[in-house]
Amino acid sequence: MPELKKEEPKRKNKGLKILAKIIAGVFIFIILLILFIRSPWGQSIIVDKVTNSISSKTNTKIEIEKLFITFGGNINLEGLYLEDQKGDTLIYSSSLEADVPLWPIIKGDGLSVNVVHSEGLRPKVI
Repeated sequence: MPELKKEEPKRKNKGLKILAKIIAGVFIFIILLILFIRSPWGQSIIVDKVTNSISSKTNTKIEIEKLFITFGGNINLEGLYLEDQKGDTLIYSSSLEADVPLWPIIKGDGLSVNVVHSEGLRPKVI
């Protein structure tokens, strides 16, 4: 009987070790994902994918020189250029910062913009 009692703590410890490894793995994955998103290399990949996707769906030209997520969670675009299907410039902004909550996007509730700050914005509205 004493041997059974010794085996039970070993099983509990083994289960806790496995759980700790899973939690550590998830934590490391999240850290690597954040580092990827914040790196210039990762941001250029994200910008290319987003602009190509939107351009192909709307048949318009979209250019973004630089996009990054600030420490406050805002999205900052530098060199935003949008043109219509005729080739006319719709919007050009040298710097645009928007407070876009990410949680509704992740949940699939849609996109919302809370606050927008812009420098050098030149829209063409008819």
